[in-house]
Amino acid sequence: MRASTLALGAMLAVLGGPAIAASIENMPYPGAVALVQERGGAWTYKSFPSFLPLYIFDDEPPGKSACDQVCSAVWPIIKAADDAKPMGDWTIVQRADGRKQWAFKNSPVYTYFEDSSDPLGVGKDQGWYLDGGVVAYLTKAGIQLPSDFKPADQKQAPRKKMPARLLRP
Repeated sequence: MRASTLALGAMLAVLGGPAIAASIENMPYPGAVALVQERGGAWTYKSFPSFLPLYIFDDEPPGKSACDQVCSAVWPIIKAADDAKPMGDWTIVQRADGRKQWAFKNSPVYTYFEDSSDPLGVGKDQGWYLDGGVVAYLTKAGIQLPSDFKPADQKQAPRKKMPARLLRP
């Protein structure tokens, strides 16, 4: 793995200059995250130890999670320990529910409840589960929603579309 990282670094030095050539492998990241080189050679961050794809939402407010309790059942957060400290591009967001969440460049980081290894959440809107008939699907999939959750109530507030994208260095 280290040899492929060094070869990639050398290639980037030739193609993209010294700023890009910094070794991807040496970039700091939290223990709840793994940096994995995919088959095609692209690097991606995954959750650790489950190696699930990680996502961010480009239009989410910087340094703040717009994903509430119900949303985080569908888009589980990457929880930061109470004593965690920011490192490199990784920061910590204090959520409204009191939990701390890892963020990459101030964008909160999530997994997606349907993922196993393939990234099924790519392009899905953060609030997709608010569309009709989804409660039964989520319940069948094992997602525990609050007993008073009503999608119709949630949909009444206008929401900004926020499609998910894979987190890459």
